Amino acid sequence: MDNCIFCKLIANQIPSYTLHEDDSTRAFLDIMPSAPGHTIVILKRHGLSIHDYEEYELGSVMNIVQKLAKKIEKSLKCDWISIGINHLEPTGVPHLHVHIIPRWKNDSGGAIQSIVKNKPKEQLEVIADKIKKS
Repeated sequence: MDNCIFCKLIANQIPSYTLHEDDSTRAFLDIMPSAPGHTIVILKRHGLSIHDYEEYELGSVMNIVQKLAKKIEKSLKCDWISIGINHLEPTGVPHLHVHIIPRWKNDSGGAIQSIVKNKPKEQLEVIADKIKKS
């Protein structure tokens, strides 16, 4: 994709601090990090959402996430890591990507579920039933 900054990065049209690269994935430091070591993992094949990829491709991304999480924990001595996937994100980079964000006590961050404040108006049973029937 011509306008995608991640595709340009993959094509080496823009520089990156690459931490891992193989035939199908690339991982690099986020240039606008939330924390030291904030890393992005992507598939080289362009796609907007998890629906654009095969199961084995998504598995390869998670394998890299796991390997890098171990390296980040060891090298940066963080207390934990938050991992998030941007799927169809309208305001970010239009290319599926996984964030690995190192966390420390007193880093002013919250649990991943704290990023959205939209309490359900229906009972959980009703919501579960809708999802199951889809």
